[in-house]
Amino acid sequence: MTLASGSRLGPYEIVAPLGAGGMGEVYRATDARLRRQVALKVIPSALARDADRLARFRREAQVLASLNHPNIAAIYGLEEGDGVPFLVLELVEGEDLAQRLARGPMAIEEALAISRQIAEALEEAHEKGIVHRDLKPANVKLTPDGKVKVLDFGLAKAYESDAAGGAGIDGTRSPTMTHAATVAGMILGTAAYMSPEQARGRTVDRRADIWAFGVLLYEMLTGRRAFEGEDISITLANVLKEDVDWQALPPDLPPSVRRLLRRCLEKDPRRRLSAIGDARLDLDEKEPAAAPVAVPSSPRRSIGLPLAATIAAAAILGTVIGMRVFSPPSAPAHGGVIHLTIALPPGEQLVGTALMPLALSPDGSALAYVSRGDGAQRICLRRLSEREPAELAGTEGAFSPFFSPDGQWIGFFADGKVKKISVSGAGLQVIFDDTPDPRGGDWGADGNIYFAPVSTSGIWKVPATGGAAAEVTRKDTAQGEISHRWPRFLPEHQALLYNIWTGPGLDERAIVFQSLATGERRTLLRGANTPRYLDSGFLMYARMDDLLAVPWGPETKDLAGVVPLTLPEHPREVGESAAMYAVSRNGTLVYVPGGARWYAQRVLWVDRSGRTEVLPLPERDYESVAISPDGSRAVLQTTEGTVHLWIYDFSRRTLLPFLTAGSSQAPVWTLDGQRIIYRATRKGRRNLCWKAADGTGEEEWLTEKEGILQTPTSVTSDGRWAIFSEMGLRGSTSTTLWALPLTGERTPRPVVQAPGRVADGQVSPDGKWLAFNWNGSGRLEVYVQPFPGPGPRVQVSNGGGSEPRWSRDGREIFYLNLSYDKLMAAAVRPGAAFSTGEPRVLMEGRYRPSGNVNTAYDVSADGRRFLRIQQVEPQGPMNQLDVVLNWAEELKRIAANR
Repeated sequence: MTLASGSRLGPYEIVAPLGAGGMGEVYRATDARLRRQVALKVIPSALARDADRLARFRREAQVLASLNHPNIAAIYGLEEGDGVPFLVLELVEGEDLAQRLARGPMAIEEALAISRQIAEALEEAHEKGIVHRDLKPANVKLTPDGKVKVLDFGLAKAYESDAAGGAGIDGTRSPTMTHAATVAGMILGTAAYMSPEQARGRTVDRRADIWAFGVLLYEMLTGRRAFEGEDISITLANVLKEDVDWQALPPDLPPSVRRLLRRCLEKDPRRRLSAIGDARLDLDEKEPAAAPVAVPSSPRRSIGLPLAATIAAAAILGTVIGMRVFSPPSAPAHGGVIHLTIALPPGEQLVGTALMPLALSPDGSALAYVSRGDGAQRICLRRLSEREPAELAGTEGAFSPFFSPDGQWIGFFADGKVKKISVSGAGLQVIFDDTPDPRGGDWGADGNIYFAPVSTSGIWKVPATGGAAAEVTRKDTAQGEISHRWPRFLPEHQALLYNIWTGPGLDERAIVFQSLATGERRTLLRGANTPRYLDSGFLMYARMDDLLAVPWGPETKDLAGVVPLTLPEHPREVGESAAMYAVSRNGTLVYVPGGARWYAQRVLWVDRSGRTEVLPLPERDYESVAISPDGSRAVLQTTEGTVHLWIYDFSRRTLLPFLTAGSSQAPVWTLDGQRIIYRATRKGRRNLCWKAADGTGEEEWLTEKEGILQTPTSVTSDGRWAIFSEMGLRGSTSTTLWALPLTGERTPRPVVQAPGRVADGQVSPDGKWLAFNWNGSGRLEVYVQPFPGPGPRVQVSNGGGSEPRWSRDGREIFYLNLSYDKLMAAAVRPGAAFSTGEPRVLMEGRYRPSGNVNTAYDVSADGRRFLRIQQVEPQGPMNQLDVVLNWAEELKRIAANR
């Protein structure tokens, strides 16, 4: 429809048409109520007639309205007048970038100033889980005072259709492709700014925006499009296959900007710059940074076992195919990279909750990994020269394996102890018996095992033959240090690499180097985790699922300004700053493949029949959910730079920040719904706080105990007690579940005392019973005992279980199996003594496990629906390992040739 000047839409008087906005006609209008000029974007009639699409559009627009940034044009509202739905937008005066580029290239400083503001706008949106999907010059306005405003954030997704029959595309796909347009042989939108994955119609994430950002910057600097052709099909073909003309860039362009452009315009999104905030830092860089090593991609060969070992032996070791090979695979002289894929035996999968579930022997000849096949969790040894893995008896419940320097022993953690076993499966020994919640270990060439005994400690050491343990590194609590973890021993320098952890967020970790001789400590990299050092002179590390490397030697004092190399491999991260990869000193790499979409998740209702209803929330890295007692709201936990808490109102469909300053986890509602209890990470402590649920007032500490990890898990039905678990330092008692009075003197009392680890205490609605997890049998199971106790324990789960929840009427107990793909239910039998029926599978599906926050799902008041977290692109069980042979030699060879 076309609106004439002077006509009205509700309280808005049309002043003049502003033209087509790509997704509707746009008009300048006067808001009679607030007496301001606005832009109205009229919804296309096809969308307005489709009730489902319009409802989806409303939900998306509500999410987009949460953006509040000076470089983002605001959405004021979604309204309707005379039966016509329309968006009310901020009116941005000035020309758009397309009009400016029509006059030719920009001076470098002008281009960089505009790019910085675009990057800031994208960074704000990406941090909120919003992807633009249609960034192009026409969507960038330049105001007369020099400010940049990015328009139409995420509106492409809002306009898409999800109607049955495929009358559109998924919300994660290209906004410029629609079913109807494809049928007509046309592609809507501006093809020249589409990323390769969009051009192929594949799923996209924030890296598509980073590609478009690079295309815009290139065009501003050169005055020509990076990719163009005579028609759309040729343009898309160039996007997919051709490189840009790098010679067209200004000769005096700073090297840091040239590198930035190359990283933004990587056709493989896995190799592309992963965070737009890094682009902003590069644009601010004044001096040339150390040049990264450029690594060409290598074709991957996926070889199923047992054939993989035979072919690898023939191709790499020079043996005859079919021969049994016992010598370790050494690096081939030509230095070529070889990719292999190891598939675990049928029915087995890696245990993601095992925290660093794999390790390589120092010579790269053998792989140890933690798997679960029959309900038991144990270590398997897979020699790369042999056909089949071997299970190591006696390693039940093991996690975080590591090899001895000679490769003949495997150290690991199990049952709260440090243990070792020979690679032959003999000689199982307990080395140290007080590691209740470890965070990694390494076997040093000096005969000591270096390890983090709990998630709140420094690094300790114990002789590999057994004996007394001693503290090696001490936390600086004044600097907010909570723990040191994932140690790696450097034999030539008698030093350690390890992570400093100041909180669970991505920005709350750093890699440090510490001399064992002098105690000198240097921070090398911030926002980085899981360090590994290669003999070829590279420091490898991870951030989320990105694997990076920088040239480094222990004599290097400062890595500031060094641009890391983003490697094509992407290991999955399991939280607790642990990326699932291992590398031998000579450079063999093995990792659990992941992907950036692992962190794009949604919150949804799932009923007992398996039907789902996705909440209209931005895609984020959600970790936990908790429904308020009256069922009107939920508190959600997300991981970004830090771990934030949000309040979602089900009826109003609003998402508001509850806590964003400092990391906060494991939220639990008080009985009256007036407060939220949570684990606060502040100034080196991880204790319990609470705060008013409406966000007002200051947070108040409920417990104060240094060096202790405390996690609230439930509140009793009378509102008097909060149940929490506690994990402490060496020497702590075995009591791990406590009840904290919420009124009067707040002195906790123990409610479960048991050897092993006890967690996730949930009090029944009638206040008589306490359900919890316990690994006393060597496997995590769900138990119930009288509350507040004492009394006999009754095992509820059979075959492993975690995260128990009660129905509101107390007639059922729900829990997750240990693979997190089944939600189980057991009927509670009435009577004075507690008993249940046989557990049954209530629903199946892969949803997010909780990690250490114990709130990955919650139950509605009527017990019919479950609030859960699901990956946007569900990833199946972890039953594959990717191996890269000769990786370090390839890095070294390319570095020497530059």
